[in-house]
Amino acid sequence: MIPSILKFPHLRPFGRAIGVGLVGLAMMLGGGFNAHAQDKKILRMSFVNVKEHPHGMGAERFAELVNAKSAGKLVVRLYPGGTLGSDMQIVSSMQGGTIDLSVMVPGSLTGVSKEFGMFDMPFLFQSAAEADAVLDGPFGAKLLAILPSKNLVGLSYWDHGFRNFTTSTKPINTIEDFRGLKVRVQQIPIYVDMMRALDANPVALSFPELYGALESRAVDGQENPLTSIVGSRLHEAQKFLSITRHTYNPLLVVASKRTWDKLSEDERKILLEAANEAKPYQRKVSRDAEAKALETIKAAGLKVNELAPAEVERLRQKVQPVSEKLAQDSGAAITKELRDEVARVRATATSARQ
Repeated sequence: MIPSILKFPHLRPFGRAIGVGLVGLAMMLGGGFNAHAQDKKILRMSFVNVKEHPHGMGAERFAELVNAKSAGKLVVRLYPGGTLGSDMQIVSSMQGGTIDLSVMVPGSLTGVSKEFGMFDMPFLFQSAAEADAVLDGPFGAKLLAILPSKNLVGLSYWDHGFRNFTTSTKPINTIEDFRGLKVRVQQIPIYVDMMRALDANPVALSFPELYGALESRAVDGQENPLTSIVGSRLHEAQKFLSITRHTYNPLLVVASKRTWDKLSEDERKILLEAANEAKPYQRKVSRDAEAKALETIKAAGLKVNELAPAEVERLRQKVQPVSEKLAQDSGAAITKELRDEVARVRATATSARQ
């Protein structure tokens, strides 16, 4: 029942309610980390996108690697499509030990570690390759080291993508076009602040609630990577796509520390290795899917426009105060460290091209 409902986003609120109820019952019976199924350890991995999305494809590859490396003794069971709740609910459940693993954007962790909000800074990265170099280096490792004190364990950085706007009322050609639009945003303060700076009306909703809000016209538009727009069929309830690439989101593979502490050293090594071995595959799948998603959106009849460079610069300047507020909220010193690392990576790449 649940998988069939996940294929139809307009039924997702109903499906999610069923899913949460059924899985909640399963958890009451079996708890989170389950070590009693024929001497196998069952690890529950939950995420808000559908299984066919690059998040789900990466999670499947991760699960396959874990199974192979453990000779079938560790089994990662996937719960896609928000069946166990929103990102915020999943974070809380992982801290409590009732969910073992997840993939999510770093901004979903700002409630437990403000430093992860830095990655939602508008126009921080110019390319995915630039982001990879920063995340896979010492700075990315430094951030992961923060999580165990929050009852979480960071395993790897994957790809979510650059965010763009869709609307049902009018395209975004200039920053003035944002005025008065009701735009769904993530339940993360930076996105609320950014929309207010653009004179739009932000509506903070969890991802599983988004399709229904678009379909009912409770909101006029939203912003997400193209893969999420197509993966959850958001484009079916929209008329315009405006390419802004205003924020790049990595994807964080994270585990419950309560679960982690119950695993042996060898089992922990398996999870770490699997997450990082799945990384190149997931990033490629995600980035390849972005181009395909754009073609799907065009084929569906949406009118697509890309903001002119001069207008992108106006947008950047308009949200700059929001970026500076985020820098202070995340920690001025560590934000400077991030910006310095981005500048170093960018300079190195420029030098290599010359």
